[in-house]
Amino acid sequence: MTDFAPQTAQHDPIIDGVGRLVTFVFGPDRATRARTAAILLCAVMYAICCSAAYYAADLQLMRPFAPNLLLMTSMPAYAAFFLLVRTGRTRHLKDPTLMLPQNIFALLAIAFAYTAVGPNDRGIVLVLIALVMVFGMYTHTPKQSVVIGLLAMLVLGLSMGILSHIDPDYYPPNVELLRFELMLGTVPSLIYSAYQISSWRNRLSAQRKDLKVALEQVQQLATRDVLTGLYNRRFMQDRLEDSVKRFERYGERFTIVLIDLDHFKRVNDQYGHKVGDQALTAFASAASMVLRDTDTIARWGGEEFIFLLPNTSAHKAVVALERLRATLANCSVSANVPNLRVKFSSGIAVHESVAALNHTLERADRALYRAKSEGRDRDVTAPPDKH
Repeated sequence: MTDFAPQTAQHDPIIDGVGRLVTFVFGPDRATRARTAAILLCAVMYAICCSAAYYAADLQLMRPFAPNLLLMTSMPAYAAFFLLVRTGRTRHLKDPTLMLPQNIFALLAIAFAYTAVGPNDRGIVLVLIALVMVFGMYTHTPKQSVVIGLLAMLVLGLSMGILSHIDPDYYPPNVELLRFELMLGTVPSLIYSAYQISSWRNRLSAQRKDLKVALEQVQQLATRDVLTGLYNRRFMQDRLEDSVKRFERYGERFTIVLIDLDHFKRVNDQYGHKVGDQALTAFASAASMVLRDTDTIARWGGEEFIFLLPNTSAHKAVVALERLRATLANCSVSANVPNLRVKFSSGIAVHESVAALNHTLERADRALYRAKSEGRDRDVTAPPDKH
């Protein structure tokens, strides 16, 4: 008897092709895709701003050399940002999206644009500071939000002061002072808002992490046996029902193995419940080590265990049980009883095409009873149903 081969699902080549393209451009995982998408969005915005700069230069609202310089600096910079994030080089950083370097670059670009725009239209550039602050609100720490805001005021303030001193005709000091005062009246409010939103986001993130840990603990208690760490009966019952549904839909057969530890009551009576618990945990550890990752192991009750082996024939199940039996033969159960070894009996049943789950469990239970009545420490396979 051989392993059962599951049916393979059909794939649409167009959908597969689109999926491969998305993975190639944005990255293989959800986090990388979110980061690369943010960088590409910023790059698109820079491209729009460069296009507007060219139009402004044609209208003589900006100095002619400025659009070329903006384009030649912003596009290579964002290509570098994209490649660093897409290749995973920034994954270990606290700022994997490189939002802080992007914001600093943006502030330098805004300062340059401010110097290149004509005297009457220069104030429009200051609006872009708000855009930079908004982008940082959802990625920066509160401290970083404050740093970016203060840096924006410093860079623009120095630009206004230095340029009005060097070329007072093109940068009238009184007008630059007015713009600086307006900036002092608006940017601190943005800094405060960014600080508050960043703080709320950090607190929400911490609460979500705590909630996730709590849910994992609840899930652990709801699905795991406290002593052995294996899945409990309720969880296994759900897995068995899911396996039946997959069998009915895709034809994926599975094998159930019911196991009872031999002479377990005698171990408890002779050596105490502590050694009995150690026998249970020793069996659970050996079974988890020997069986496949795709197999499911659960404590069914008391000294009884159950294995769910997908796409496994009865013969292959016996081979796995023999490996487990050999492992247990070399496994010391308790330091207080060094010669004690765990032995078990098992009943094996392959889920048949027209059988209900309870019927398959009953067949495995009858096979287990037969294994124990025939002398224990053996495996018995339930015969197939007669249809």
